[in-house]
Amino acid sequence: MAGATTVTLDLNDTKNSTANVQLVTTNADGAVKNVNLGGRNAVQTGGDGTNSFLYVALPKDAFANSKAVWATVEYYDQGTDTFSLAFDSSGTETNVTENPVTKHDTKAWASHTFTLPGFKFTEGLPGGADIKLDDKGDGPEVIDKITVTDEDPNLTHWPHVDPANKIKIDGTITPGEWDGAYTVTLNTAAQDALAGANWGGPADFSGTYYYKWDESGVYIRGDVTDATPRLNDKTGDAAWNGDGIEEFFSLDWSDPTHTSYLDGTDFHVFIGLGDTPMWGVDQSTGTNDHGAIPAEDLAIKNTDTPKGYQFEMYMPWKLLLDDAQNTTTKIAAGQKIGWFMFANNSKDLPSAQQVAMSPFKRTGPSGHPAVWATAVLEPTVPVTNPPTAGN
Repeated sequence: MAGATTVTLDLNDTKNSTANVQLVTTNADGAVKNVNLGGRNAVQTGGDGTNSFLYVALPKDAFANSKAVWATVEYYDQGTDTFSLAFDSSGTETNVTENPVTKHDTKAWASHTFTLPGFKFTEGLPGGADIKLDDKGDGPEVIDKITVTDEDPNLTHWPHVDPANKIKIDGTITPGEWDGAYTVTLNTAAQDALAGANWGGPADFSGTYYYKWDESGVYIRGDVTDATPRLNDKTGDAAWNGDGIEEFFSLDWSDPTHTSYLDGTDFHVFIGLGDTPMWGVDQSTGTNDHGAIPAEDLAIKNTDTPKGYQFEMYMPWKLLLDDAQNTTTKIAAGQKIGWFMFANNSKDLPSAQQVAMSPFKRTGPSGHPAVWATAVLEPTVPVTNPPTAGN
């Protein structure tokens, strides 16, 4: 991450660790043991209520000038227990706001990125630590790397709609329309905010979602596998409670650590994709039902192979700004916005949110933008006209 401040504790290959970062092992509840698992050197917590914590001390003042910080934990996904993270905030131990990470016994190395709003590293945790991983006493955690950085590891880039291949919301995937789009594939239990409790595998529910933008709005495509497609009987203000998607946008991302909606620029859009597609918008002043999605903004069809549905959608920036009576915010190329999404699934009617999949594997984004990720709105790619014959 060029220009970012990044500190790494690499327990698999210690020569890759940042100078002066330390694994703190002097605390009575933090005596981890060395292991080798899945081809990597690592440390293991107790998992049984003793030695439940892994403590890390960061180099002093490494993040003194940072506005936001993220911590990525690389762990061995063995068992079905949970773990969480706490951090130092001016000498106060502060827990992350999301639910504990649930493991799914894939017996493979995995990673999870936590956001740390309100961080202030002062070596204020036991033993002079700044980061504390908690195995919750329900099973041991095997950790081989922890990386702390002030640049969002989940930063994405959304390409501008190609003026030569404009996206037409007609349900037909025309060649060139979606080329180069930012793409999200959701097909694992770890991506489900409900810990995979109701998820039956990729054939039950999964999907690939595509994103582009222009100065008028966001374009979204979904290729969705769903064994029980398009079950959503809710109105727009509750459209999250059934098949569909949720889109979260912060149009003022100058402070990625803000923990409540900013007036006029933070939005949570509910999009229900039932027989009558509906949408609604939640923001700082409340939730508004915007009713049926206009036909010009959504084209959707059921599919048989695989069973599910496919849609193309256009979401005008104006829908959001008008909802907040915001007449001043402009969307421009190069801008960073906050973004999060859920793909939701219901298995029966009345519909309910029984699966909620996200690319970031984090929970609790509603009303809490600090959990969201960063997206860069890329400029239009210049069109180069080939020389004509004779030139």
